[in-house]
Amino acid sequence: MKSELLVSRVNDAGRIASLDIIRGIAILLILVMNIRSMGSYAISLFDVRYPTWSSADYWATLISWTLLEGTQRGLLELLLGAGIMIMARRAMTADGPVEVADIHFRRNLWLCMFGLANAFLLLWWGDILLSYGLAAVFLFPFRKLGPKAQCGVAAVIVAALMMYSAHSYRTETSRLQQAEQLVAAETVGQTLSEADKAALKDHRERLARRTQLPAENARAREKIAEADKAHHSTFAAYWNVQRLDWLVAMTYFWTVQGEIVATMLIGMALFQWGVVQGQARRSLYWSMLILGYGIGFTLRGSYWLEVLEFQPGQRWQGNLREVSRLAMTFGHLALIHLMARTPIGYRAMKIFEAPGRMPLTVYLFTSFLMMWIVFAPWGLGLWGAWGHAKLVALSLAVIAAELVATNLWLRHFATGPMEWLWKSLTYQRRLPFRKPSSVNAEPAPSLA
Repeated sequence: MKSELLVSRVNDAGRIASLDIIRGIAILLILVMNIRSMGSYAISLFDVRYPTWSSADYWATLISWTLLEGTQRGLLELLLGAGIMIMARRAMTADGPVEVADIHFRRNLWLCMFGLANAFLLLWWGDILLSYGLAAVFLFPFRKLGPKAQCGVAAVIVAALMMYSAHSYRTETSRLQQAEQLVAAETVGQTLSEADKAALKDHRERLARRTQLPAENARAREKIAEADKAHHSTFAAYWNVQRLDWLVAMTYFWTVQGEIVATMLIGMALFQWGVVQGQARRSLYWSMLILGYGIGFTLRGSYWLEVLEFQPGQRWQGNLREVSRLAMTFGHLALIHLMARTPIGYRAMKIFEAPGRMPLTVYLFTSFLMMWIVFAPWGLGLWGAWGHAKLVALSLAVIAAELVATNLWLRHFATGPMEWLWKSLTYQRRLPFRKPSSVNAEPAPSLA
């Protein structure tokens, strides 16, 4: 039974090329967003203006954040949701084989282990594999829901995330109003309590961090010195700062996990409708493109234009962050499928199929390259040396190299090295690694 199930699962003829292409685009372009957190003072200062803030840095930040922030994760999450439906197709009935659930849970628990290794061995504190694995384990029972019900559950989660964002917005608005009252009281000479003085000092420090360049702000200069020392000294110090950054990132665990679960549920629904794999009508993809980009560019563009002015005040668009992220993600998905339906567009995107078939290898290799070679103190030592424009240029160069490398690799091998390890651990047997000499030979399991 187990062997029969394995063979039916891994047939290469059953792969969906469009999913591989989308996955390849997402797993490569996610570096454009990650590289700032990998190689700059992103989490130390929460300010993109250090070490440089040129016109090129401004445009690189505005364009990448508007187009890509959260959307490559979004595409991967849609595909992971679709992957649950593909993996579980033999377990859609009450008496479905136990092996399907066994493979699903073992596969995603191993993904969690790869995520922990990525965070603590490869030192990429922004790892997302752990969260993906946990979400997939949680979502397996939802495979039997209809697509409307899956979207309904996702909508509830998105609404909860928006309510949390609105609560934070109201809290900050209340703090700003209180600060304005304290400033006015101080101006007319009223005596302030110690608590009021502390609140006013905190407000002015926040204001200085937002409006002043890091080099002009005393507290920012202290953080820069601390970060430089941590990232350019010993291995222990470098490892420890990545661990601390991971712990800081985990404070957002539930909001990130909510985003992932909601988007994966939508991916499960879109797969049942045939949308994510490109089977829907062309008119639907045009509607997704126009509405998705219309909403996404309006909300995200206006938000980042205001944020990058570095002026005090609240930005209401932040309350709709999840809506704008999903809208832009749907726009990307529609654009890819519309391009894939034209001969020229398909040929242009065919090159992304290879990295889409070995995404775990690409993702983990990128972590190793950046955190152990490019930015490590014993490597090139470029941490904190480049502004955002140079970092984006570096990411695009790495993406180009990985495109060539993955396409060359799959000429000779059936799968990527990390995919081979992952699948072998999942199926508890040593799977073929080199490309089979015969089309009838047993191929490696699909990652779709």
